[in-house]
Amino acid sequence: AAGAGGVERGIRGGGGGGAAAAPRRTQRTPARCRVCGRTLTDAGEMKLMRCEGCPSDMDEGVYERLREWRAVQAGRSGQPAFCVFTDKTLMAIAESVPEDERELARIPGVGMRKLNRYGTDVLAICAGQEGVGLDEDD
Repeated sequence: AAGAGGVERGIRGGGGGGAAAAPRRTQRTPARCRVCGRTLTDAGEMKLMRCEGCPSDMDEGVYERLREWRAVQAGRSGQPAFCVFTDKTLMAIAESVPEDERELARIPGVGMRKLNRYGTDVLAICAGQEGVGLDEDD
C-alpha cells in the first residue's frame, strides 16, 4: 500500500518515473582473437587477445628480459612472481611491446596500481634498455 514505508529497490536517484532510472553499466563487446577473429571465452586467451592455438608474434627477447626483471621485483617484495605480473600478462606485453603508458594500460592484467608501480620499468624494457630494475641497489 502507498505510504506504508520501506525501501523501494531497483530505482536509483529517487526520481518518480521508473523509465528514467540511473544508467546501467554498458555491456562490453565480446573479446575477439586478433588473429582469427573467434570469440574468446578463456581468461588466458582474453589476456593475450588471441586463441592459444593461433600464432604468436611475441618478441622473445622482451619476454625473457621481462621474466628476469619480474623475478628481481618478486624477490624484493617477498612475493611470488605471478603477483608482479602473470606469465600471460608478460606474454601479452611482449606481443604488443607498448611504447607508452596508454598502450601498456590497455593490456589485461595491467591495472593502475601495477602501471604506477612497474610501468616505467616495463616500458624501458620494451624500448630495449638493458639492465632495467635488475640492480640490487635500485
